[in-house]
Amino acid sequence: MQPQLKEQKTIPLTRDDFILMQLREIREDIRDLRGEMKDLRNEMKDTKRELNARMDRLENEMRSMSRHSQIMAGSVIAIALGVLYFVFTH
Repeated sequence: MQPQLKEQKTIPLTRDDFILMQLREIREDIRDLRGEMKDLRNEMKDTKRELNARMDRLENEMRSMSRHSQIMAGSVIAIALGVLYFVFTH
């Protein structure tokens, strides 16, 4: 006895079938792009937070330096006035 071979029928794909396949691929690509865009948005938010933190640190440092320079200028003027007073009174 010979084993019976099942006859396989090939169903030809129509133009509509190809279009549906391409649409499915496009839909999957869109899902992937949405995921990538979400990741990119999160990275951008993290970068923005980091930049804001750096700006805050720089702002605080600038204030500190400004105060320091005002104190230094006041000290220099006070010393200069003291020296002038000493020179003219003695």
